[in-house]
Amino acid sequence: HFQNTEPVIKIIYIKKGSINYVSKYFTIYNWRYYDFTNLIFDKNKAGQHKSVMERINQTQTIRCGYVPYNPALIKNNNEEWSGFDYDIINAIGNRLQLKIEYTTATGWATVVEDLNANKFDMLCSGFWVHPNVGKFALFSNPAFYQPVFIVARADDARFNKNTNFNDENLTMVALEGDNPVHIAHSDFPQTKILTLPNITDFSQVLINVANKKADFTIVDVYTFGSYNENNKDKLKIVSILKPIRIYPVSYVVSKNDYVLQGAVNAALNELILDGSLDKIMNKYNKFQNSYYKSIVSYKE
Repeated sequence: HFQNTEPVIKIIYIKKGSINYVSKYFTIYNWRYYDFTNLIFDKNKAGQHKSVMERINQTQTIRCGYVPYNPALIKNNNEEWSGFDYDIINAIGNRLQLKIEYTTATGWATVVEDLNANKFDMLCSGFWVHPNVGKFALFSNPAFYQPVFIVARADDARFNKNTNFNDENLTMVALEGDNPVHIAHSDFPQTKILTLPNITDFSQVLINVANKKADFTIVDVYTFGSYNENNKDKLKIVSILKPIRIYPVSYVVSKNDYVLQGAVNAALNELILDGSLDKIMNKYNKFQNSYYKSIVSYKE
């Protein structure tokens, strides 16, 4: 690189990933020379970022984080798991010829933090994809899509499909950090929000509406249907044909684990294309509009 300056020596310190580069460039007359011979490795960080997929291949095991949620992932008194997420993740493990271990309970708001702390390799509970989380973690392809609806008390005549929910006199209840909180901030910012601890069971938001601690909430049909079976005519979906959001439901890995993400995606694609995923979900298709199918696009 030509220079019209006096000879000069400069030091640049560049930090990239787990390697710290100390490079020198110096100018002698009209030429600039670069010296990248001095590489300093941070052994702790380099060891930390041994690929999760490398360790999975060594142990032949995916360590799962999980959030119990009926009917997606349930553990009975005999420590036996069941649910559609359990069936899907097992099918993914079979296609990848890997074992699945449910090792760590987590919360919807702490998934990224726990992944970064290496507490588990993948969140094996289906996660409603949210753009903000996408800045800090990687999502698999959607296993399916899940609509969510506004739910209010059955005898509350204020609410119908044309109701304006952006009202400072209304209170919505949701789990702290959960997607309905983001919906409220976006769609009805004037509405008050009653937040429950993030590890609270989903059914509690419905109980809070039924007990008049809140006016409405936002849930999926599985959550509403399970509650409604045991509490007939207490609550209603305001408009079953008009979901307030439709979420891709994916599994979550750490932001650097592209190989694991790709492996899970390959397995999911195969399960969708050969009809295995449909067979799993059909077992749980108990309520209308509980989920929408995912597809893999192709042209014959």
